[in-house]
Amino acid sequence: MQPVSHASAKIQTPHFRGGLIERYELEEQLGEALANRRLVLLVAAAGYGKTAALSRQLQRRPAGSALAWLTADEDDDLHRLLSHLIEALEPLDPPWRLAPEALLTLVDQGRLRDAVPALLNTLEATDTPGGGVLVLDDLHAVADARVFEFLNHLLDGLPPNWTLVIASRVEPPLALGRWRARREVAEFDEAALAFSVKEVQDLFRHATGSDGPEEARRLHDRTQGWAAGLSLSLAASGKSAATAPAGLRHDRRYLFEYLATEVLEELPGELQEFLLRCSLLSELTQVRCQQISGDPRAAQWLDEIGRRRLFSSVLEGEELTLRLHDLFRDFLEQRLRRVYPAEVPTLLRRAAQGEADPLRRTLTYLRAGAWDEAEQSLADATPDMLARDEGAQVIRLIEQFPPDIQASSPLLAYVRGWCAWPRYEYATARSHMANAADGFDELGRHDDAQRARAMQALAMFFCGFTDDALSLSQVVRAGRMDLETETLSELLSFWYEGYHGPADGPGQRLAKVIDMLERGGSAELWFRCMNRVNTFISRTGVSAQLQRMVNGARAAAGEGRWSLQATANLMEAWLLLWQGKVSETEAALQRIEEDSRWLGQPAGLRLRLLSLKAMYQVTCDERELVRETCKAMVAALSLLDRSSHLPLVYLIVIIVASASIEDWPTVRTNLPVLRRAVGNEKPDVQMLIHSFDAQLAFQDGRIGEALTGLRALVVSSAVLDTLFVDGTVRTRLALAELADGSPGAAWRALAPLIERIRTSGNVGQALFMGAQVLTKLSLAAWGNAATEEGLKILHHWRETARQFKAGAQEELAVAATGRDAGLTGRELEVLALLTQGQSNKLIARSLDLSPHTIKRHVASILDRLDMASRMQAANWYSARFS
Repeated sequence: MQPVSHASAKIQTPHFRGGLIERYELEEQLGEALANRRLVLLVAAAGYGKTAALSRQLQRRPAGSALAWLTADEDDDLHRLLSHLIEALEPLDPPWRLAPEALLTLVDQGRLRDAVPALLNTLEATDTPGGGVLVLDDLHAVADARVFEFLNHLLDGLPPNWTLVIASRVEPPLALGRWRARREVAEFDEAALAFSVKEVQDLFRHATGSDGPEEARRLHDRTQGWAAGLSLSLAASGKSAATAPAGLRHDRRYLFEYLATEVLEELPGELQEFLLRCSLLSELTQVRCQQISGDPRAAQWLDEIGRRRLFSSVLEGEELTLRLHDLFRDFLEQRLRRVYPAEVPTLLRRAAQGEADPLRRTLTYLRAGAWDEAEQSLADATPDMLARDEGAQVIRLIEQFPPDIQASSPLLAYVRGWCAWPRYEYATARSHMANAADGFDELGRHDDAQRARAMQALAMFFCGFTDDALSLSQVVRAGRMDLETETLSELLSFWYEGYHGPADGPGQRLAKVIDMLERGGSAELWFRCMNRVNTFISRTGVSAQLQRMVNGARAAAGEGRWSLQATANLMEAWLLLWQGKVSETEAALQRIEEDSRWLGQPAGLRLRLLSLKAMYQVTCDERELVRETCKAMVAALSLLDRSSHLPLVYLIVIIVASASIEDWPTVRTNLPVLRRAVGNEKPDVQMLIHSFDAQLAFQDGRIGEALTGLRALVVSSAVLDTLFVDGTVRTRLALAELADGSPGAAWRALAPLIERIRTSGNVGQALFMGAQVLTKLSLAAWGNAATEEGLKILHHWRETARQFKAGAQEELAVAATGRDAGLTGRELEVLALLTQGQSNKLIARSLDLSPHTIKRHVASILDRLDMASRMQAANWYSARFS
């Protein structure tokens, strides 16, 4: 049997094993509120039956109603609360247009005004013919103020067919005034939830099997209809609240403790011990209870707890799972800490060891004061969390450690540096990795120190400290290296040889990196190694290795790691553009646009997509689009860490693209910025800067100056080639030589580029120079200087550029108007099963895919069809294929 995980338990509606009586008036009012109000509030002290009343009423909702229940706890911040709410919605197959993981990323970035509409649009498009209810139980446990800001925004736009229900011990800090004024909120306080005299009489009769109107009345007088007091009074060996000392009768908490003590002391001693030790668990299952208590009779005791109705509710699942009422659990835990204080840390450690949820496992170790275990738990969880774009959640976990532990722990420093990497914050990563390496060495953890130094060296290189990075890398290579350390060290060699030569170095180094990744690299390590390696696509052997990297990354990503999949798609699109494949490039661009929307337009992916689009638009000679894309890139650059050389990469794309469409004002504006950028000292960057100077000189009529500069550059441009260097230098030198009346010299400059592209078939390097440059070269007066075959190749380049301008758009138009509206074969399979009424889980099972992937396919289908809901898409499919 599968146990109920903590995450699953939080999103299940509790059920009660009996002992409940009909409360007609309350249930009628609650039912009316759930059906007609925007917000339903149940605000009362602990033990007033808020959860029981809601659970009972929600079971009576009409067919076709949707329900998402979430029980909050003290560990919930906005990210965690929202992630569980998303999980609670999953059985409804909501048609997400934005990846749920991206929704969480928006929240982490503080972009609530972007995140809330995405959730609201999904709720509105979810098929709920009987209406929908979102329940947040125990919301008083949440301390994160952002949760209530989020809920205010949610209430503002909540679709009319949905109701938000909040159960709390205190009134939530929401903007309730206007909803009250509009009568869109229903409120149930202690007076509304308290048992009436008649209801106490019914409860007494149900519990004892006999009438006792006077005793029931006294019971009501002493408890004031408080459900917890009533329940315990009737359970305490026939005693009631009337027998409690007078001083306790009007203090609910002390009354509860008094009565709970009476109940507990009447239990068998072994069951008492079992309850005390298991009170540290949020949910009670046989496996977890046996693990923490050491009692092999855990299953027997759980049945006994249920039979005695000891303040517990039952959660759905194959395995019996109970949840103790907070009041009772708090009482038991306090008693445990008083009676067996020395056992508590050990019991918490056992509870953490059996916890599958990494966040809760780490927090439980923290409660135990087990700092080393908490650090290791977090470090073990970090790769998968980063692969799922949950770096902000990792940082919040680090902040739960005591300040002195945060300051002194090398492992936490390493994890902080690790989290900085996907955000391209290389200066931050460098600092944390340096601290981590020193700390690991002091502890004798030399393998961990090696890994930290390998990361530190890469970060130093990306921050422009090339010599220091190489020196540190040599230190790393001189010691013992595990697979990850060796991979990162080889990656640094790839980058160094890409910028400094030899020409065939990057291809050989990248092959070694991929060999190592294929031997066991995690999805996160693949992602770490992939960023911008296509920079050296023009070097010998690199394009073949890039295809290997695309294939390997997709295999490592599996299902659901959308950032890694998007990175692989982006790299493949560069390859297709480099190869001059028109329709494939257009289709790849569309996929990446969809990836970007699905992931919430993350800044890093958006910049990489914009740079690809800019060069694609250059090949199509779409000059106005190139200008717009370059402006968007300039705006996006403001979000990047300026202490790394990442902004430089995109500045180069902006200037190259602008030069290719002869937008010289943009070149002049951005060239001084490039001169100041971190990393501008690298040889290939200096070559590009000098080539831009020469191009501007040529535009200003200073042909001699342009020739001098370009002739000096062409000597080594092939050795230090990147995406643009050699093609830029050779084509611009050819144009300058032609302008100077030297077609022979122009052809000699161009011939090596022509031969290399002819041999490889990769026409992209020529296309990146722009249709205007290619037109000028193909129509130039070459005389006898050019070979016939060479001229044919020039004309072929020009014709390929024309195909990009016209052919791709024509194919896209045909796809949009076709019978399948551009849907892929897999998307049509998914839509066919969706039309049959199958859920995401059933579709996934039929196609041997994950529900996450089906979710992504549904979003793509709705995007392509420009529809909002699954029902609309199903109707479209039926009209065309049934």
